Amino acid sequence: MKILIDLTSLSYHLSGIERYALCVTQEMLQQDKKNEYILLFRREIFPELLHDISRNKQVEAVVLQGENKLLFFQLIIPMALYKHKADRYMFFAFPNPILFFNRNIYNTIHDMGRWDFPGKNKLAWFYFKTSETVAIKRAKKIFTVSEFSKERIYVNTGVDRDKIIVTYNGISKNISESTVQTKDIQKKYNLPEKYIMFLSTLQPRKNLQLLVEAFSEVMDKVSYDLVLIGRKGWEVDQLIDKYSVGNRIVFTGFVDDEDIAPIYRNAICFVFPSLYEGFGIPPVEALAMGTPVISSDSSCMKEILRKQAVFFENNNKEDLKKLLLQLPGLAETMPRALDDFMRQNFDYKKSAKIILEAIAD
Repeated sequence: MKILIDLTSLSYHLSGIERYALCVTQEMLQQDKKNEYILLFRREIFPELLHDISRNKQVEAVVLQGENKLLFFQLIIPMALYKHKADRYMFFAFPNPILFFNRNIYNTIHDMGRWDFPGKNKLAWFYFKTSETVAIKRAKKIFTVSEFSKERIYVNTGVDRDKIIVTYNGISKNISESTVQTKDIQKKYNLPEKYIMFLSTLQPRKNLQLLVEAFSEVMDKVSYDLVLIGRKGWEVDQLIDKYSVGNRIVFTGFVDDEDIAPIYRNAICFVFPSLYEGFGIPPVEALAMGTPVISSDSSCMKEILRKQAVFFENNNKEDLKKLLLQLPGLAETMPRALDDFMRQNFDYKKSAKIILEAIAD
């Protein structure tokens, strides 16, 4: 059997969905010794996959060129898919292009944010919702990353629940196997001695403003600072300028995976105020690094974090402020590890195995 995997999304910023696509693909190539693979890339072969491709005769890499995102995804990729014949077509980050038709499409829908949390950009909302509607209808199977997302897919589209398969996110090896020392990272990013932290792609539904406002209102009463990790836009600058006083909020910008691990380990607590998630990788990573977690109780977070986090009411600033004031004393009694369920299920090896079994039918 020949399996084609679209990895063109790896040429953009590596957020949770792209990391899922990369890690699941790596594990499939490790586990599957009988099937052939075609991997589609944009501009160049993704560096982390060079080793897997060079040592595996079953794998062919195809590099496509194109700058305009819309034209690339809806025209160039479909032409490549029709040219490179396969028995299974896998889409792990974004769903299949609207102009690609095949009976053996397997799509991944990470969440139902376009339905449940549409945002202000109506044109983008319409495009992505249309694309996902087509993808869900056309797919032979749909992979998603939580029971919450599975239920939301069913509720919003009416697709058969048996068609939807849960394959949880995991923890990147770059993070779990990092040997970078804390002292080196503190100097590199000018980190304070005592801090709480937040890490995510900075977009409205991550609710960074709630955390910054809450911290700014209690920072005169606490001895720790706030560290924010992620790519910064003009809205973030405005937010920090408005609420930060005395350099108590540190913004690192983008941080490589191997550098994130010691930042997690040295934090008093990881705070996750997100309004909506399909899974929520950062708080799981924090627990795996031994850092306690405070999270909103939104969407899937109680399913994913289970009893390993302290929750506050979604978007309730006063509730969050109470918890911030109780740190670091509260942190001493909070869980600092994944539980057995998390260790067994939040694993890309297991997710890859589930996917391989699903496409073998």
